[in-house]
Amino acid sequence: MTVGGSALARVSGRGFLPLVAAALVLSMACGVTDAQDPLLEDSDKYAWVYAVGNNGAILRSTNAGETWRVQDQDVTGTSQHLQDVFFFDARSGYVVGENSAIIVTHNAGWNWDEVGLSDGETDGPKVNLTGIHLQRFPGPAYVVGHNGLFAKSEDGEVWSIFAVWCKDAACVVAPFADEAPPAEGHRRLGRLHAVRFKDMSNGLIVGDDGLVLLTQDGSEEEPTFERVQVFADVSRPWPNITGIDMDDLGHMVMVGDRGVVFKVKHKSNPDNDKLNFEFFGCNLAQGCAAATPAAVATGEGGCSVSDRHLGAVNTVVSGESGKDIIVVGGTQGFLALLDESEGSGNEWTTPAVPVAHPLERITSLYVSTAKTHILVTDRGNIYRTTDGEAEAPTYTRIAVPEGFSFRRVSGRNADDESPAGALRAGGALWRGL
Repeated sequence: MTVGGSALARVSGRGFLPLVAAALVLSMACGVTDAQDPLLEDSDKYAWVYAVGNNGAILRSTNAGETWRVQDQDVTGTSQHLQDVFFFDARSGYVVGENSAIIVTHNAGWNWDEVGLSDGETDGPKVNLTGIHLQRFPGPAYVVGHNGLFAKSEDGEVWSIFAVWCKDAACVVAPFADEAPPAEGHRRLGRLHAVRFKDMSNGLIVGDDGLVLLTQDGSEEEPTFERVQVFADVSRPWPNITGIDMDDLGHMVMVGDRGVVFKVKHKSNPDNDKLNFEFFGCNLAQGCAAATPAAVATGEGGCSVSDRHLGAVNTVVSGESGKDIIVVGGTQGFLALLDESEGSGNEWTTPAVPVAHPLERITSLYVSTAKTHILVTDRGNIYRTTDGEAEAPTYTRIAVPEGFSFRRVSGRNADDESPAGALRAGGALWRGL
């Protein structure tokens, strides 16, 4: 039986026992057992998708979000609230969460192993981890979190664990346990929300109060960071930047509160391995072409597409043009899409999502193909469209058990195996399938 609409009974309640019951309901509704899960070697038509959230539970789909199966604490090995998920390819990925929870899979989420945040000798600090990115599997891997935490690992097991301290635009790292500043005048950062690395040297971290950190020596034992000002002074207090995604060419899109969106492009430097990064504000009048620092405004020269708070973002390359399809989402079910391909202009469209509650927030989204988009929300709902290319896509609410609050959704298509596929947590190249 296909799960969708009212095909699946909704299970009320929260916590461990309801999730166990939910897993049983899902299995019965699907009419399959775990033994019938599609084999990786024979399933080039499948797309694995993972929605993570509270109580250590993961919802797993092997068919681009059409049906889902609950993996409870017995499977994931953790009861912590999960915050982010990233897959290098269709088989291998990490999930991070509260209290330094890190779990890993080598077989497309069939099993999960708890890794944790450790320096190899002692357990690391108990910190809420909010973002993860992989260059390869099992590493280099990068994690960010609260209290200025930045950690990196070559093998996913032993981590160098730092806090980031800044004085004006200059930022350095120091051992996370150090309470004193590494140099006079430096202040420890607060919440870091997301991280992406173009390569082992060049990466970005985003966080509260308009924070954008750029490193160009990320492969060094103790990397340094530069704080980039993307907001005009007139827009203080600056909005939090809460999400970042990267396409297969390494160009990035950042989103945050007050509807802010930035496109980040890069060019090679012929003299060294440092990239030249360029930041552009996105608005309703210019697409993503406004110079920075930019004012928080939706008109020309601004960097906002709405007054809604954004946290969901996926950007994928449109064909061979080097342009992107950018999809962002946020509070009150807000969703916006920009097609940068030639002939499409610079106009943002705002597809309607029939959210179940007027205050429902789209916390994350995953673009599997040009037609198939998946949205998850803070109220435990999943919305899916299979006509994403249409002028007015139709989103359907997928029936899943109650008791969830989704934080992130991500996945990989079965044929998304190349190293370039590790550059972002979105779907495959925008092929128009």
